[in-house]
Amino acid sequence: MSTPNRVRITINGVHYAISTPEPEEYVLSLAQELDDQVRGVLEANPNISFNDVMVLCAMNYVDAYKRSEENADRMRTQISEYLEDAAKARIELDEVKRENVRLRRQIEGQEIKGQTFLEQK
Repeated sequence: MSTPNRVRITINGVHYAISTPEPEEYVLSLAQELDDQVRGVLEANPNISFNDVMVLCAMNYVDAYKRSEENADRMRTQISEYLEDAAKARIELDEVKRENVRLRRQIEGQEIKGQTFLEQK
């Protein structure tokens, strides 16, 4: 397990120290995104409390998370269906190849019989 990093972030002018195994740059980018969203809500609604802003931001992030999970589930389902279709197509291709080989052998057998027949005449 990696050693946690202590990262100092600022949200709406308030400083926080976070202990995380994530890289500092990543945590700072998350904090910047949250700070931008908080400031946007505060600018649009100057009379709203900071707690209300945080609840709205949290709701937005939970909504985005749920939607991304649903999209990921749909994509997993589509990929599974594509893999099943590919497997069926592979089986059909193998069957066609076997039939092709069988027919080639049959044709070659008839050609040999035909040559033999012509040679006998």
